[in-house]
Amino acid sequence: MAEKMPNLHKTLLILIVIFLPPFWLLFTDEGSRVSDTALLWLLGEKDVKVDLRKLDSRFSQEDIRNVYSENEWQCGPQATPFGDQLCLTRIGTFNGYPSQLLTFYFRDGRVSAMKLIYRDQYHQQILGFNIEQFGQPSNVAAAIAEGPDADEILEWDLEHGVMVMKKTLGKTDEPALLWMASGDT
Repeated sequence: MAEKMPNLHKTLLILIVIFLPPFWLLFTDEGSRVSDTALLWLLGEKDVKVDLRKLDSRFSQEDIRNVYSENEWQCGPQATPFGDQLCLTRIGTFNGYPSQLLTFYFRDGRVSAMKLIYRDQYHQQILGFNIEQFGQPSNVAAAIAEGPDADEILEWDLEHGVMVMKKTLGKTDEPALLWMASGDT
């Protein structure tokens, strides 16, 4: 005959099953990201997925607007260091991380750069995601050096461009990731 589980053990098991998921969602970094992403989705915020390995200067403004047609793009001429046109859209998440604004810059009708403004509390998670996806930054030795000569900007050399982001965010720093097309694409 099967042995009955004592009531104390059942009670503890039930308490764990009930309280562990909310604890994970509220008090862990990954749980916070998952719950924030779900909330943004429920509020109708758009999710954008961009494979930065495949992004290159062959894409036109029309290509970007067609691929991400669910987003409301604001496009127009704008002289910037990255080109003469830009398109921006408000977003909820970028590659699964809560974000705010995505901007594509164009030079002669082709993508020259992309800037993502994400929510600052996800800086370390996005940094970890980038290391997982693209490996250590190309300037990792200079970035981990001690003292005032240490690089504060991390750089990843991708096939068709360079991606940069700050190593750490100061109180007044904009939480942003920037991809710039290489000249040979």
